[in-house]
Amino acid sequence: MIKFKTIFAICLCAVLFLSTACTHRLVDFTVISSKNCDVKGKRMQRVKGSDGSCSMIPVNLKEALDRAIEQQPGADALIDGVVYYKIYPFYHKYEVEGTAVATK
Repeated sequence: MIKFKTIFAICLCAVLFLSTACTHRLVDFTVISSKNCDVKGKRMQRVKGSDGSCSMIPVNLKEALDRAIEQQPGADALIDGVVYYKIYPFYHKYEVEGTAVATK
């Protein structure tokens, strides 16, 4: 009976550890872009992009930003956005969201 309680406690601890996550808000921005652009432009819908991988492989904030911008054809910047860095057991990612803008 003691073995069952020990195994149950270990399994419970493992489930609790693997079901936790951590999110850090990195930055709020008025305008953000990885492209050369003018701030004036046509507003489009709100978009979200992310770049994530196994904890051993680095992630790229620029890739997450590009994925968000490229969701709207013709967009080259984001305004009124936010960047998150999310950490899970064995996985992490950058998440960018904002309003797409076409400045050209």
